[in-house]
Order: sequence, then structure tokens, then C-alpha cells
Amino acid sequence: MALQAQAANIYIMDDNNQPMENMVVYLQSNNPAAFATPALASDSSTTQARQNPVEVHQKDKQFSPYITIVQKGYQLKFVNDDDITHHIYSASGPKRFSFKLRQDGVNKDMVFDQLGHISMGCNIHDWMSGHILIVDTPHFANTDNKGLVSFDNIAPGQYQLVVWHPQLQAINNQNSYQIDLPLSKPLTLTVTDTMGEIPSQQSLDDFEFLEGY
Repeated sequence: MALQAQAANIYIMDDNNQPMENMVVYLQSNNPAAFATPALASDSSTTQARQNPVEVHQKDKQFSPYITIVQKGYQLKFVNDDDITHHIYSASGPKRFSFKLRQDGVNKDMVFDQLGHISMGCNIHDWMSGHILIVDTPHFANTDNKGLVSFDNIAPGQYQLVVWHPQLQAINNQNSYQIDLPLSKPLTLTVTDTMGEIPSQQSLDDFEFLEGY
């Protein structure tokens, strides 16, 4: 008889037992199915990478969301919701890019085929900061304001659960835990490493955009 996949509810807390919001949580496994990566997308591709890209927006001169997670080989769409130009660039990471999005609703598609963390900014609005994490698993999520992530349709087995955040002051900005699924009850995990300050995406001295840029 086939084993039934079950939901897993996991709470991420700090060492003061306070919920940690917007932490990246993902599962890794020795099961090859958990690491399935789609064929890299091309202009004529009809894969899920082309049909349902992850989106990172530039809105009110901020990156939204602050942290974007994408599975290796999938497409990410940069969308400019502002009525001004943004010049997006990667400051570090496995994929380097630099491009301008000039007006409201303009977007750019990009496929990420290497694992790792990309830090990005805007050459025009230097207070803007955002992060992309490319993972090799389809099982990932961000914690909510209760520190909760829920994973559905996960096959029984042993997994490595990774908690990541660009401001987590730990090796590779992450903590790892071995867990066995399914869970008989919600699981609470404690992150003992400290968190650095999350930068505010606001200018202290705003200015009007120069159209000639």
C-alpha cells in the first residue's frame, strides 16, 4: 500500500520564544523527486517556468517582497509598478545582472540556473535592497507573523529543514535541522543565532527622478 503524504506545520521561534516572521524555510531530501528541476526555459518553452513565474516587484521605490525564493531552473519576473525608472543590479551572488525598467508595468524575465543567494539593489535609488534565494527543492515557504510554515503533500521520510534569512548571523545565514515526516503534531524549532537589523527601504533625502537617466 502506498504511503500517504501529509501536511507538516512548523513554527520557527527565536531564543526568547518569539515568532520569527519572513524567515525562509525549505526542505531537502535524498529522494530524487524532491530535487526535480525543470528544463531551463527558452523563449518557446511551455514549461511551468514560463507559465507561472515568480515575481519580484518594484513598488514605492522598494523591492516587494524583500526576499524572493525561486527553485533552480525556474523563471523570475521583475515588475516595475512605479511610474519612474529603476536600474536593478545584482551586488553579489551566482548570477550577475544589471538592467533598467523604465516605466509603470514594464517587466523583465530571467531564469536562475545556479543555486545560491543574490543580493540586489537599484543604481538610482540606493536605499533599495532585496534578496533572491535559489534553492534545489520545490518545498519552500516564508514564515508568517506567527512564525508558521505549512508544507502539504510531502512524502514520508527524513528531511533536512533549512531556516535562512540574509540578516541571520550564522554560517551561510542559515540553521539546519533533521526532521522526520510525517509529524504527529506541530513542530517548534528554535533559532538561537541573532538577527541583524533589516535595512529600511526608505530614503532620508528623497529626490525627483531625472528623466534623462
